[in-house]
Amino acid sequence: MSVERAQKSQGGAGLEERIRSILALRDLSLSQASRRLEKLYGHSSPHFVPHNFYYDLRGGSFSPSIHQVVGLSRITGYRLEDWLQVFGVNLESIPRLQVMLPSRRTILLDSSLADPYVSVPWLENQPSNRTVPPVAPLGQLLRPSGHRQVGSFPSNRARFVYAKIGSHDTLAFPDLLPGSIVRVSTDIPDEMVPRASAASHRYFLIEHSKGLFCCRLRSVANSVFVPVSTKLPYAQVELKRPHEARLIGVADLELRPLFRFELPTVPNELARQWKPQPLSEPMPVGPLLRYVRSNMGMSFREVSGVSRKVANTLNDDRYFLSPSSLCDYELLNTSPRRLQTAISLCSVYGLLFRSFLRAMDIGMETIGTEPLPEHLIARRPHFESTQPISETTNGSGFLEEFLKRCEEIPFFLRQSLASISGLKDPSLDNFFWIGGTQDVLHPYLANGLLAIVNRRRKRPVHFASKMLCQQPVYMLLKRDGTYLCACCGIEDDTLVVHPYSKDFHHADVFRYHHDVEVIGQIVMVARKLV
Repeated sequence: MSVERAQKSQGGAGLEERIRSILALRDLSLSQASRRLEKLYGHSSPHFVPHNFYYDLRGGSFSPSIHQVVGLSRITGYRLEDWLQVFGVNLESIPRLQVMLPSRRTILLDSSLADPYVSVPWLENQPSNRTVPPVAPLGQLLRPSGHRQVGSFPSNRARFVYAKIGSHDTLAFPDLLPGSIVRVSTDIPDEMVPRASAASHRYFLIEHSKGLFCCRLRSVANSVFVPVSTKLPYAQVELKRPHEARLIGVADLELRPLFRFELPTVPNELARQWKPQPLSEPMPVGPLLRYVRSNMGMSFREVSGVSRKVANTLNDDRYFLSPSSLCDYELLNTSPRRLQTAISLCSVYGLLFRSFLRAMDIGMETIGTEPLPEHLIARRPHFESTQPISETTNGSGFLEEFLKRCEEIPFFLRQSLASISGLKDPSLDNFFWIGGTQDVLHPYLANGLLAIVNRRRKRPVHFASKMLCQQPVYMLLKRDGTYLCACCGIEDDTLVVHPYSKDFHHADVFRYHHDVEVIGQIVMVARKLV
């Protein structure tokens, strides 16, 4: 037996023992579990787990089907997410991959997959009586304070959804860029809905027959509005509510990557006048995959190529989707069997995992809701959690005011910071508070909250031939100890700050390394959209 095969066999044996232990907690053997599933679903059902299940696992390469894991979750009462992790599949990989992978069209990010039982590093206020400055390193205001479970924080999951702006439907360019992540409040006051002929000041996320738009809207008649493109030549198409379009919510926060710039593209099908179709009803898995792929304008080969990136990222070839299998799913309306296939499809197509399971005709109402005991599942990271945050804060410090302004911490993005900022492992030293500045020197810093700074990029560059949204922004430390966020460049041993503010500002000139130091380049900004 080869070394690789022996290692797989040992891994399969360990998995077998863990499944035995989980079933034993419910006083079940594999034989009893098999009979119970046969009674619930039938012997020929894909949910059925055969008596030779352990034998297949010992081979090391076998992976149960999605239906089988759902069946195990149902009869044991344990969460589907935990059962999937037992088999080596982490659902939190889906939003991480959705953020990382390029997307031509705007997609919803699956924020519901943040595991509430995972512990995350948390912070507390630094002991200080000083007034919070307009701009400051977060390490001066906060300090580490152990770990807390994600589920101990207040959640607005029912109120907020998150979307990533695509490169082919960036109607709000340059106020929103391809790759920008926007938080959308689904609680839309009636007065926010546009009624006048003028374009709205706020950005709305709408769904229509060609996908999603995040843009301003202009009302042209009762229940009829037109998506408004800020700069780019998208066709103006009238959409009727609720038959042809659905108003999902209003964007209130943006996470904007600044370390790279992707020029948006206006595809022909959105530049020409197109006829809106009625919003589609829930579809089976085959028509759903065909509908989404068609709207994204991708061929089977292109989708397969993106899935190769998924497989390489997760270091598992089972996440790869061949063009022939993609064709079979659509034409034959066959549901994918492998757990890894479902993860890849949701990641590449921007599908919500539970919606995808419903398209596969898998009922989510009967699955388990109880978490697996800690000794049977490797939650990473996991630490002993203290009391809920609501019981430990006094509502008087910087942290409490910051949380109040943010309203929600998107913990599902905690593994995506490298994709958002370009930094492999950003630490507290890379985060800066920028929420106290009123008269900003760059329009995209207005209503800012946080900035991530790459401290290695200390040589400022200003490009005279590039657009404002392409100019790099830097964090500067002046001799008086205050911080400044601005575009700047070096001219004859002096550092010249280029103000791009709505009010007039002189171009400040500093002696480089004497009057000012460059802390680094701002690579991500979190700002409110108001």
